[in-house]
This record gives sequence, structure tokens and C-alpha cells, in this order.
Amino acid sequence: MSPPASPLAARDSIRRHSRSFSLASRLLPADKRADVERLYAWCRWCDDGVDHAASASEATDFIERAARDLRLVVDGETPLAPESLWFAAVERRHGLSVEAAQAFLAGMRSDLDPVEGMRVDDLMRYCFRAAGAVGVMMCPILGLRDSAFLPNAAALGIGMQLTNIARDVAEDWRRSRCYLPIAWTDGLRPGPAPPDEERARRGVRQLLDTADGFYDAGELGVAALDRDSRFAVRAAGRIYDAIGAKIRRREYRVLDGRTRVSFPEKLRLLAGLAAPWAWSHRLPAGKPRVEESLAVSRQLLLEHGVEL
Repeated sequence: MSPPASPLAARDSIRRHSRSFSLASRLLPADKRADVERLYAWCRWCDDGVDHAASASEATDFIERAARDLRLVVDGETPLAPESLWFAAVERRHGLSVEAAQAFLAGMRSDLDPVEGMRVDDLMRYCFRAAGAVGVMMCPILGLRDSAFLPNAAALGIGMQLTNIARDVAEDWRRSRCYLPIAWTDGLRPGPAPPDEERARRGVRQLLDTADGFYDAGELGVAALDRDSRFAVRAAGRIYDAIGAKIRRREYRVLDGRTRVSFPEKLRLLAGLAAPWAWSHRLPAGKPRVEESLAVSRQLLLEHGVEL
């Protein structure tokens, strides 16, 4: 068995927990892939530390330990938890956004005290913390040098998280969580009974319609990455977008089972991206939903102290 913070353990983490990200990461050069795996493994360790805690107090203690380790890394010291060495190694090589890492931990903390009346603004903030911040942390690894494109990176992460939420409505409900805004679902909130299907479907439809603008905004930033990073990032976005497409084909019935994109379907997506015409596609920057998504991403970056 590999030591907790070894490169092999990081690779095992991404392969066990996310087949989609694992497949996309394999399209990167070996050095970038290894650092993406380390960052993913740290994020997964943080996420699991909250989700698998025996109690809310244990989860709170875990987050405090992770935050303390983050402060040690920022101060140039060695963190205490072996898993924090993953983050330390990548941060020292690439200078990751500490503010984005702090936002990510804030997202983990917010799961312990869910918003009672989830508003659209609450949803956007949560999606930024849970995934948009991860996209921002990935940027130095993937070669982004112009901070003007950080909103695009955050937008792609937000789009993916919106898709995650749409896919996981039933699973979240069993954990007494519901990220669907009350304005989209006529006040649907967790309770002992299963969620009302029609109200959940309306919320999921709105989630995926909103995600479209964030995926498009993310697409516009891909060209700002290193050339050898672009295919992998676009692949990750398209695979997640395909989950939303399957949910749409199922008429937003997410309570019947978890929607997945099969390995052959992923390969077909990759083959389509490899076609010459796939890279000639460009979205109009003035498209209203793209501009709105970028404006939301910029505001959230500034709110969390990330410099643009």
C-alpha cells in the first residue's frame, strides 16, 4: 500500500472517485497530470473528511485541522497531516491561489450548516466554493498566465458543480441536503418524505439551463491555457456537460437513479473533440448568458479575495 500522500496514492484517489476527471487527466503531460492528481487528492481528502465524519463536531474539527495546515503551507512550514503534503507540493511548485483554497474549505464548512432557504445567490456561492475555486487552483498547473481569464476557469467549475447537483438530488436529499433554490422549486426543502418529483424536475431543468452559460464561458478561456492542457480541460467540460444532456433526455427524472456517461460514450466524445473542426468552434463573447455567467464568476472571485 502506498503512503497516504504519495504520488501513487494521489493517482489512486482520482481513479477511485472520479472516472471522468481521471480520464481527462490522462490527456495531460505526465508532470502536469501528477500535479493535477495531487491537487484532486487533497480536495477529495477535504471533502471526505466532512462527508465521512461521525458527527458535525468531528467534521468541524477536521476542517479546522485542514485550515491550520493551509496556514502552515502559506507560511512556508510543513503541514501536520500527511495528505496536506499534496497541496504543499503543488503550491510550492506553482503558486496556487491560497484565497481559492480558503474558499474551497469554506464550501466544505457550509455543508455542515445548510442554508435553510436556498437562494440563487447562495447556490452560485456554493458552486464557486465547491468547484469554481478548484478550477482557479488548477490554472497555474495548466499554464494560465493571464488572470483576466480566471473568471472563465471559475465558470467552468461552476457549470460542472451545477451538473453535479442536478445529478445528485436524490443522494443529497438522503443526507438532508437540497441545493435547489426555493425560487426554482416552489420552496422545496429536505424532509422525511421523498422530494416532490415535479418540483425537483423544475429545479433540475433550471440548474442545467443555468449551467449552459457557465460551460460556454469556460470554453472561451480554454485557449488561454498551455497548448498541451487544452484538450484535457475541454474533455473534462464536455464529459460533464454530457451528464446534463442525458438528464435532459430522461426529462429531468433524477430521482430514479444516478445518471452516468459510459466509458464508450466518453471515448466518442473524445473522438469528436479530436476532429479538426472541433477546435474551430468559437462562442460569441457578447452572448448574454455568457456575459452574465462571467459577471457572476468575477463577483465571486472578488468576494473571496482572488485578485484578477
